[in-house]
Amino acid sequence: MRRLGLGLGLVTLLAAGAAFAADVKIAGVHNCCPGCANGIRATLEGAGATNITLNGREVGFSAEEAQKVVQTFFDAGYAGKVTGAKTPEPQGVKGVKGATLKFSGVHLCCGACANAVNAALAPIGKSDAKARTETFTLTAAQEVEAAAVLKALRDAGFNARVAK
Repeated sequence: MRRLGLGLGLVTLLAAGAAFAADVKIAGVHNCCPGCANGIRATLEGAGATNITLNGREVGFSAEEAQKVVQTFFDAGYAGKVTGAKTPEPQGVKGVKGATLKFSGVHLCCGACANAVNAALAPIGKSDAKARTETFTLTAAQEVEAAAVLKALRDAGFNARVAK
C-alpha cells in the first residue's frame, strides 16, 4: 500500500510539473511603434501567453505551450533571438532561389516597418515593402537564395515565408 501511495504521489508531482508555464524571451524583435506593440501583444495573447512584457526590442512572456506561442509569433511576421523555447525553423526556403523572390506574412504595420525591411534587404537586392501590407518582392542583380533573404529579415526582427 505504501508503494502505491508513493507511486501516485510521484505521478501527481510529474503531472503538476508539466502544467507549469515556461518563461520565454525574444530579443531583437522589430517594435518601432504602437502598431507593432499592439500587434505583438495581440498575437501573444491570442496564442495563450501571459505576463507579457515589451521593453524596446525585447519581448517576454509565460506560456504553458511556449513552443506554440513562439511559432504563432513567428507566423505573424515577427522574429528575434529566442531563449526559453526553440526558434522555429524557416519554412519553404530550402532550395528556393531566384533574381526575383516574393515573400508574404511579414509584419509591416507602418512606414518605419517597411523602411526597416527595405534597409535590411538592401545589401541583397531591392525590396518593394510598403506599409500596411504583408507581402513584398525582392529583386536582385543576380540569383539569391530565399534562405539568405529570410536570415536578413530575421536579423532585423521580422519573419516571412516565400509566397506561392
